[in-house]
Amino acid sequence: MAEENTETTRDQQPSFLRRGEDFESLYSNHVHFQPSEWDLKLTFGELDNDPKDGRAFVDQHTAIAVPWLQAKIMHYFMTLQLGVYEMSHGKIPVPSAVMPPAPDPPPSDADDATRRVIEYIAKAREEFVESTRT
Repeated sequence: MAEENTETTRDQQPSFLRRGEDFESLYSNHVHFQPSEWDLKLTFGELDNDPKDGRAFVDQHTAIAVPWLQAKIMHYFMTLQLGVYEMSHGKIPVPSAVMPPAPDPPPSDADDATRRVIEYIAKAREEFVESTRT
C-alpha cells in the first residue's frame, strides 16, 4: 500500500507545472554536449544497430539548449538524484567500454590555461572513476 502512495506522489506534478500540448516523453541513452559562450546545448539520441550491416549509430532526436546558470543548477540536482538513487540501490557500475578516457597530457608548449583545463579534466575523471568503485 505504501508503495502505491510513493508511486502516486512521484507521478504528481506541483500545481505550478503544466505540460504543453506538444509535450513528449522520449528515451535517450546518448547525449552530445555542445558548449558555447552563451549556453550548453544537449542533443539526445539513442544508440542503435543498423540491421543491414550491424554497425552501431546514434539516432539523434532532440536538442535542448540551457543557459550556463541552468546547467549549473541541473548539475546540483542531478548529483542529488544520483546520490540518493545509489544510496537505495547501490553504486551504478560503469563498464570500462564506456568509461570516459583519461585526457592526454598537455603538450610541452601548452600555456597555463590549457594546462589548468587538462588538470581539471584529469581530476574530475579520477573522482568519477573513484565514485564508481564499489
